[in-house]
Amino acid sequence: MLNFTSQKIRVGLLIAICNLQFVICNSVFAQKILPDTIIKVEKFFKPTIADAYKINDAPVVKDTVPPAPAPNYSISSKKVFTPFNVEPLKPAKMVGEPLTKLYSSLLKIGYGNYNSPYAEFFYNNLRSKDFSYGVHLNHFSSSATPVGYGYSGLSDNQVELYGKRFLRKHTLSGGLDYNRNLVHYYGYDTSAVHPENNSATRQFYSRVGGNVALESHYTDSIHANYFLKLKYYNLTDNYKSSENNVRMEGNFSGYYDKQLVSIPIFIDYYSNKFDTVKNNSTIIALNPNINFSEKKWNGRIGMNIAIDAEQNSNSQFLFYPNVDFNYNVIENIIVPYAGVTGGLKRNSLNTLSAENPFIVPNPDIKNTSTKFELYLGIKGNISKKISYNARTSFSKVNDMLFFVNDTTKSLQSGFKTVYDDVTLWNIHGELQYQHTEKLKFIAKADYNSYTIANELEPWYKPLWQTTLSANYNLKNKIILTADIFLIGNRFSYLPIQGQGNGVTIISADVVDMKPIVDANLGVEYRGLPILNKKLSAFCNLNNLGFSRYYFWNNYPTYGFNFRVGLTLRF
Repeated sequence: MLNFTSQKIRVGLLIAICNLQFVICNSVFAQKILPDTIIKVEKFFKPTIADAYKINDAPVVKDTVPPAPAPNYSISSKKVFTPFNVEPLKPAKMVGEPLTKLYSSLLKIGYGNYNSPYAEFFYNNLRSKDFSYGVHLNHFSSSATPVGYGYSGLSDNQVELYGKRFLRKHTLSGGLDYNRNLVHYYGYDTSAVHPENNSATRQFYSRVGGNVALESHYTDSIHANYFLKLKYYNLTDNYKSSENNVRMEGNFSGYYDKQLVSIPIFIDYYSNKFDTVKNNSTIIALNPNINFSEKKWNGRIGMNIAIDAEQNSNSQFLFYPNVDFNYNVIENIIVPYAGVTGGLKRNSLNTLSAENPFIVPNPDIKNTSTKFELYLGIKGNISKKISYNARTSFSKVNDMLFFVNDTTKSLQSGFKTVYDDVTLWNIHGELQYQHTEKLKFIAKADYNSYTIANELEPWYKPLWQTTLSANYNLKNKIILTADIFLIGNRFSYLPIQGQGNGVTIISADVVDMKPIVDANLGVEYRGLPILNKKLSAFCNLNNLGFSRYYFWNNYPTYGFNFRVGLTLRF
């Protein structure tokens, strides 16, 4: 054990001496070339060579310009008090165009040739969500005596009061009116008849009436809407004729499974009296229908039912079809339509005098029944400005109304009524052009073909007629209106009485009346310098063809006539 230990000590000392000697040699003789040396190491010594490392430093070029010195400063922090107050925002509002200024009153006064004064007045309340009411007054008169005919003076007077009350879901409306229209029978031969004064040929129609109505405005499909109206008027003339009419109208409509169902109904009661002769009649009508609507087409299926009950005659139960269909082929450009309909038309002293004021006192009155009217047409828009409508129809009419000359009285030589069954074929065309609100043009044309059961001709019914109308607004300063109308051939019936062998012979003279060509022009200039926009002037020129034509046989119209006047808004 001791020998082994001492041997380890000797070896350790030997190694230490060798290492010390190697260090001294390296430090002293590092700059000299050493001769070859052989070192012999026995047993435990292992020489090693350290790893070599490459210097990776990149070359650097030093800048001759010295860098700017870095600033040296300090920040003194201080808290700033910034309060924030929340203010509520006002709700946004839709701002529309400014409302136009309204005037409550409009007054028009004018005068024309043939001693023709004219005056018209309107009054309406201004904008209101609760009420709407107004007054309308109108007067026009004329006095002239055509060459070879009697005095033809006329007078039209009108008074209207009307009003509406707007409720939450309803509108209540009503009105009163009075009309008095005066004419003279001037269609007699002045060389043979000499009346004492103008009162001998005077005829007037005085009409007073009123109405009240209630209408609902439900916007949902759950509630049904309805319209109820009650009307009354009394009409009298200069020959002790009188007529009373009470009319009740109603319409109930609502949706059933996306289809609109409507049930119009009305009851029309008339009482006519001439001297001691009285006649009463009543019409009860019910017109239920269902309206269908899809994306491309619309349709209506229904019927018109009427009961015509007249005094001293059998009541009639009448049934009429009511079917309509249209199909939108190309975006409202081409819309063909077809249908069949019919109905009963009330003829009365009021309607007859409005169509022909020269009817004889106590005319024969019958109602006109259109058994059916079968129609086919096409309508649409050629562009945003041009629209059209072309239509043809074939009708069967019972008791169509015609007027014929009555020569039984020398002074009251007016027109009596006759009725006949007619088959009518009609062709209608319409073209409209509108450029904003400045220019509007409408052209209409009709062709009629009559097949009559008993009468020789369709008295005073035109075989064709055309109407051209135009309106032009020049910067809302100058308003121009023009109308041209052409009425084709018509036939009039003139009874002729004669004596033969002591017997009165009555024959008929059929007169082929010439076509009528007439043109009217109206001009209004707004904003006269006196009252600016409140005052304007107008001028109407009528019968620019300067022709005295006959709309009714033996009753020539006025030739060229004009009317000038002023319009005041306040």
